[in-house]
Amino acid sequence: MRNFLGIAIGVLCLSAAAFAEKPRVAASHGFLQEHNLSVGIDTEASVPLGNYSDVNSVGAGVFVNTELALLDTVSGTLRIGFEPHMDRALGGISSHVHAIPMLLGTKAWFGNERQGMFGAFELGIFDLMSSVTRGTVSATSNDVRFGMGAGLGYQQNRWNMRVALYTQDVGNFGSAMMISGGIGYQFGGL
Repeated sequence: MRNFLGIAIGVLCLSAAAFAEKPRVAASHGFLQEHNLSVGIDTEASVPLGNYSDVNSVGAGVFVNTELALLDTVSGTLRIGFEPHMDRALGGISSHVHAIPMLLGTKAWFGNERQGMFGAFELGIFDLMSSVTRGTVSATSNDVRFGMGAGLGYQQNRWNMRVALYTQDVGNFGSAMMISGGIGYQFGGL
């Protein structure tokens, strides 16, 4: 938890430095070039991989995101959302793991106009709400885990799409893997 706090403080310090000197505006007049801070919404669909698919099924969710321009082609990101998953029925046992991710990250474009291909890296807390049902007996748990992910995407003015690989629990890295993809829209900016 101390590592997460240290990383969060580091991102905030970088954010303060970004406000101290505004980034240069690229030549084109796209939405991201006109705003240092943008707010949007992301949709996401996820599929559990490996052992995780034995207890969890596909899910879809919605995230609120903010993006702060740090450099010409680098932004700091914050995404908070809810991702419910369908039940996985296996051998008379039904289970699922819903997630509330709270992620800090970075987004870096491969071009110089904050448009086109980008890479993203995120880390943060996943509030995992598990439920297992066998017949009439049910058990639930709520666990907070540290997770991270990386992905690639494409930005076109206010719209973006991305694919990513996440682990919802770094302590059990291979047993909590998800592949996700989604579309996002940035609807406001400062």
